[in-house]
Parts: sequence; structure tokens; C-alpha cells
Amino acid sequence: MGRGIAGREVTGKKIIRVLLVSILLLFIITGSAYAVNIKPGEDAPDFILKSVEEKIFSLSDFKDKITVFIYWRPDQQRSHMALQDGQYIAETFNDRDVQVLGFIARHDNMDEILKIIKDSKVGFPVLKDSYRDVYSDYGIRVYPTTIIVDKYGKVAYSIPGHALTYKISLEAHLKYMLGEITGDELKEMMSPRKEKEDESVLKAERTYNLALKFTEAGLFDKAADAAQQSIEERQDNAKSYILLGSLMLQQEKADQAIENFTRALEIKPFSHNAKTGLGSSLLLKGDLDRAIEVLEDAAVANPYPAMTWFELGKAYELKGEKDKSLELYRKALGKMFKNKILSLSGSR
Repeated sequence: MGRGIAGREVTGKKIIRVLLVSILLLFIITGSAYAVNIKPGEDAPDFILKSVEEKIFSLSDFKDKITVFIYWRPDQQRSHMALQDGQYIAETFNDRDVQVLGFIARHDNMDEILKIIKDSKVGFPVLKDSYRDVYSDYGIRVYPTTIIVDKYGKVAYSIPGHALTYKISLEAHLKYMLGEITGDELKEMMSPRKEKEDESVLKAERTYNLALKFTEAGLFDKAADAAQQSIEERQDNAKSYILLGSLMLQQEKADQAIENFTRALEIKPFSHNAKTGLGSSLLLKGDLDRAIEVLEDAAVANPYPAMTWFELGKAYELKGEKDKSLELYRKALGKMFKNKILSLSGSR
């Protein structure tokens, strides 16, 4: 009889996992909105922080200057690239009233951080946001995040992640704010000439759409093959990796799922879907602490948090924190019912 109860529990968990993976696949198909919390024209909150060299800085120290914040994390390659581009900006605008600042929240391994700063040849101050005050006050939710504050202490512009256009975008907005280019010239710099898409792009998009159709039809093996083909045709498209990762997760292939979600985050660091998928994959693999870290990051300002909350609840349950897990399960189920997401279970 005990085995029967245990069997029903395992079956129940599998059903719930299928349902939650289906939710993730729904978000992939329908897409999701993204916006930063802090808006242009708002006052930039002041701060008083120590740098990695133990010097004290505040925003008011840079009054009458344009200040560029780069909020980064040591274990992310795209953050390192943002730092290097930040150093280029610092050198390029050195005599033009522009100050670049770096910010880090986690700094338990200072030797590693100092090595990254040295290797990236960073000469601007890097501040320790030990209590995540800047992280919360400015609505940081993506690594890296770059924010430009104007000479009057107002937030002027923000850049989530580190896209290929990162340096061009940052430089263009600084030149505009300094009065070196007009609004039309800014638009021109921000809107490079559209070139005709090559055949590989078109093939990759068609194959991705085919994978979506197979997914909606429940033909998961065919969907995985099509998603893999889409990746082979164009390797810089995050959505193909997210879809394939979700399909691997659906088949409980944790290592392959982790690989695909990780690659998606390298391309698109602010993707809630990729973060949630990675957290779910780590949970499936048994890496609870890392899963919780990733899922909590994914839950911040996530417009579709049901799956994230459920997976977090599961992680805390496995850690023995029952009250925390029940709270998260309730939030997940409430959101699922509210949005009528449970109807997905009938499509399997």
C-alpha cells in the first residue's frame, strides 16, 4: 500500500512537471513583454558605497557629469564584455565630463573579481553593492545592466544585457547628451541600414516555426529535431535554444536542457523563459542551491511567474523548508488558475 501511495506521488509530480513545461512552451510560443523598472526622466537615487579598493563614492560626487553605471556579475562572460566596452567609453570620453562606474552585488571571491578587473583593463571605479541597495533602487534585473544618468541627476537611458549593438548604442546616446550629434543623427546611429536577410536566416526561422507547430501538436521528438536544425542554420538565435531546452526538459534530459538554456542566456541574458528553464533543469539534476539562485533571479519582475514559483516551491520542499515551499506553491497555483493556464493539460 505504501508503494502505491509513493507511486501516485511520483505520477502526480510527473503530471505537474509536464504541465509546467507546457506552460513554459506556451510562453515561448506567445512571447512575453520586458521593461526595466526605472524610467527616463526619473531622479536617480543617490548611494554611498565602497569600491573594491575601499574608497568611498556617491552619485553626488559626480555632479555636473554624465554618469554611466554598469551593473555586472563576475561569473558571466557578457558582463566582462560590458566592462571592456565601459573602459572604451571611459577612455573615449575622458575629457568630456563622462564618468563610468561599475557595480557588483556578490563579491565573496575578491581575488577573482580583481583579476577580472585587471584582465579587462578597467580603470574606472568598481563599487560593492553589498546590500543590493543600487540593485533595488534602480530596478536592476538583468546582468549586465547599463544606466546613463545625466548632469542633472536624472536617468536618461538604460541598456539591458549586452547585445552586439551595445557599444554603438552607449556611445551614440552619450554623444547626443553632450550635444555632439542631433536627434536625427542619433536615430541614424541607432538604426543601421537594413540589409536583406540571407538564406540561412530565412531557413532558420522557417524551421523554428515548424518546431513550434510540432510542439503544439504534441510531436515532441519531431519538434526537437526541427529545433536542432534551426540552431544549426543560425546559432545566434536564443529562442531556438530555449525551445530545444524546454523539449529536453520535457523528456527529463537534464544535462542537454542545461546546455541549451545556458546557451540561450549567453545570447539573451534577460530572458525569463531561459532562466526558468535553466532553474528547472538544475532542479531536475539535483543542484538545489544553484536552482534556487537561478529561479529567484527569474522570478524578479517576471510577467509569467507561475512556473518559476512552482519550481522554487519544489526546490525549497526538497531542502526541507516546508512553509516556504507551500507559500510558493500557493502563489503558483493562484496565478495558474487566474490565467486559465491549466487548460494546457488537455493539449498533451
